[in-house]
Amino acid sequence: MSREAIVDKIVSDAENRANSFIEEQSQKAHDIFAEAAEQCRVYNDNFQMETDRMVADIDARSKSVAELEVKKLHLAARMKVLDDVFLRAEEKLTSLDGITLKKLLIGMLDEAEDGDTVVVGKRQAGALSKEDVDRAAAKRNISLSLSEEAGDFDGMIISGKGVDKNLTFDVEISLLRDSLEAQIAKEIFG
Repeated sequence: MSREAIVDKIVSDAENRANSFIEEQSQKAHDIFAEAAEQCRVYNDNFQMETDRMVADIDARSKSVAELEVKKLHLAARMKVLDDVFLRAEEKLTSLDGITLKKLLIGMLDEAEDGDTVVVGKRQAGALSKEDVDRAAAKRNISLSLSEEAGDFDGMIISGKGVDKNLTFDVEISLLRDSLEAQIAKEIFG
């Protein structure tokens, strides 16, 4: 075979492959366009159905807006009552007598770990002594210290190795509220 024939053969094969590739890609493009057209049709149908459903929903909602507003006002009143209940609970904590407050603070020391420092709130500072902390630590065979500085909070914070345990009254009431709010609401409002 001559050189020219070889070159012609290579060119011819390349043109055949190019034409084949173009034909395949053209078919793929056609398939993609057909699929896109079908998706558009489905989308349009769905959009029309969704629009019809939304119109029906808007009609139904317009009839119940007043009822929802009444329910929201009723719920707001209930939440106010619950807020007052938990506010009173926190007020009771801050006004505990010395013996009861001491027992509560000593009980909170169960959350302490070896090496922790106990910081009490300013209003509770006199209720817990170094001896109380030492007795609680000895009972659990750990080492605790009582900070000489009182915190600007009510309750206690136990500071440890990179982790503080927030046992302030507002946090404790908040946690209590999270766990009991539904039950209390059921008891109050039936």
